[in-house]
Amino acid sequence: RCEEEDVEMTEDAYAVLTRIGLETSLRYAMQLITAASLVARKRKGAEVGVEDIKRVYSLFLDESRSTQYMREYQEAFLFNELREHRGTFWGAP
Repeated sequence: RCEEEDVEMTEDAYAVLTRIGLETSLRYAMQLITAASLVARKRKGAEVGVEDIKRVYSLFLDESRSTQYMREYQEAFLFNELREHRGTFWGAP
């Protein structure tokens, strides 16, 4: 994928990205490549490094971390308030 997007990456960054892919999904890891490339370009780096991968990993959640976040903060979301005030989400008593 890096070759296709013309992204240069350090060996350490490849290792971190590989581990992320193994622990999450290949799709998620591939999506981080583009974002990490943009972060590296913004800092005027010649190649994507571990810090660039860490940065985008902290900004974009994979499915598992997204689900965990939703469970932890579900009480703060609007749909919960609607359910409390109307009985159910769809407004039925």
